[in-house]
Amino acid sequence: MDFLVGIKGADFVILASDCSQARSIVVMKKDMDKSLAISPNTLMLLSGPNGDTVNFGEYIQKNLKLNTLRNGTTSTPWSNANYVRHELAQSLRSRGPYQVNLLLGGYGEEGCSNPGPQLYFIDYMASMAQVPYAAQGYGGFFTLSILDKHYKDNMNLQEASALLKRCISEVQHRFLAQMPRFMVHVVDKDGIRKVEDM
Repeated sequence: MDFLVGIKGADFVILASDCSQARSIVVMKKDMDKSLAISPNTLMLLSGPNGDTVNFGEYIQKNLKLNTLRNGTTSTPWSNANYVRHELAQSLRSRGPYQVNLLLGGYGEEGCSNPGPQLYFIDYMASMAQVPYAAQGYGGFFTLSILDKHYKDNMNLQEASALLKRCISEVQHRFLAQMPRFMVHVVDKDGIRKVEDM
């Protein structure tokens, strides 16, 4: 019942995830943080079984940190997304594949091969696409039509926040499961920052 949504703007990516942690018919937590900073310029939102999301997320985070310590460079969002996709593809061909869907947002510095804001949609089958906006989970059935109609290139932060609020409001109003709170992050040239919950 997880719901993740992301929007790419002119010079930032805004990402939101619901804060509910449920299993079967029981809601266990309403303050779950489904985000993970995998590098100073890249944030990953994960959905799926809690064990898989924590295990896979920490595995990616620690391996990217090890890579940074070994090579002395910070990887770009594009390389992070490709590494995540590769690891999901490897696990898919093993005895224990991860049941993890995710959104990955980042900001590539000037001078790198892919500069500017980037948003990647990656699913548990290890398919990956760079997109201007994305949604994972049942909430996508309600929000993708809103994003299709109202998204425009080079949105500023206020416009993207208003569109995100509209998507969250629709899910809270229409969806059967209760999603009272969403955690929101912005990734831009200054790094990752948490903004006010919705």
